[in-house]
Amino acid sequence: MPPYRILYTTTTPIAALAFFAAQLRHLRRQGHDVHLVTPPEPAELVARALETSGATFHPLPMAREISPRQDPVSLLGMYRILRRVRPDIINFSTPKAGLLGGLASVAAGVPLRVYFIHGLRSETAASGALAPLQPLLRLIERLTCACAHEVLCVSASNRDEAVALGLVPAHKIRVLGAGSPAGLDVERYAAPDPVAVAAARQELGLAPGTPVVGFVGRLAPQKGIEEVLLAWEQVRRRVPGAALLLVGTPDPANPLSPGALRALREARGIVNVTFEADMSRLYPLMTVLTLPSRHEGLGMVVLEALAAGVPSVLTDAPGVRDAGVPGLTALQVPTGDVAALADALTTLLTDADLARRLGTQGQAWVREKFAQDRVWALWDEFYAQAWQRRQQARRGRSGRRTAVWVLAGALVALGLLGRKRR
Repeated sequence: MPPYRILYTTTTPIAALAFFAAQLRHLRRQGHDVHLVTPPEPAELVARALETSGATFHPLPMAREISPRQDPVSLLGMYRILRRVRPDIINFSTPKAGLLGGLASVAAGVPLRVYFIHGLRSETAASGALAPLQPLLRLIERLTCACAHEVLCVSASNRDEAVALGLVPAHKIRVLGAGSPAGLDVERYAAPDPVAVAAARQELGLAPGTPVVGFVGRLAPQKGIEEVLLAWEQVRRRVPGAALLLVGTPDPANPLSPGALRALREARGIVNVTFEADMSRLYPLMTVLTLPSRHEGLGMVVLEALAAGVPSVLTDAPGVRDAGVPGLTALQVPTGDVAALADALTTLLTDADLARRLGTQGQAWVREKFAQDRVWALWDEFYAQAWQRRQQARRGRSGRRTAVWVLAGALVALGLLGRKRR
């Protein structure tokens, strides 16, 4: 495809680094002029994202949660950046950057507007502190989809949910291949640095041969960590020497229940790592990874672990079930079923042959479905075809009516936000 000026925007630098930095480097190598809009802090993560991507950086402070005071300022800042850069294509993703990027790109008249859904915020918030805002969050998601010419989704189950909820028409949303934001560097996890792995094992005090259950993510109820902690007592009774490696920190906006907090403080065999910049050195320490989330966009940590040959125990929740194949790469349990989770974890901790088979099969499955080069090729093809569709689309009054409708809806939504938060 011919060179374009392409601008990506995410709500946090870690999302830019984890999901898109390598793809932006790929786009630059193809001759495209690549720009990135994300908050300037944490500066270390921004620096790493820019070093990897080589993108031109445009800092824009954004509040992750609803902020009637900050959001209009960020929206104006986004509009000014778009007017200055004048991109041919904008890819806006993650909830807040998605909304701001969508609205500003309509106002700025960006020729091709792409909304990438990493997950449905209204559904991941359904059981947390933001549950009362679920109808408003759905309105915002519907508005963001309306801003886009094309809507892509990270997983098939999230796509189906978005259509069923009336957030976007079925003809307007699609999944590239098997999903994921921009693929996975499989070899990074399949062939980790043995020295780094050995150092991590020593740092965490996990002797070789220790049966280890891994969990990676925010320690929040929506992620299923409560079920993990409540199941852990049963697992430890059956496998006394086992360890639970938790990589993540509690989420103040979605606190754990008293029972789960007590288990986190008192349960034996728990090793907690608050942050790890290089997960390739920790996955080899795990016998099995679990992600018993109640809802995800796509369980990327599961795919990373599978790339390392580590099988998983998953729930049947949307976005989680897309990250594995029951009986081929993972064991699957009903969402919220603590007893079933404990049984499945125990099975993989005690049946080495099954764990090895699922891990080997999972590594091959991830390489086939989610390797970066494969997914990037799908994105390249998508951009070329979407640009052609936009060039052929009728322009004029109907497009102006759409812009007016979207911006009017934005004013209504922002007014509702202000009332909800007061």
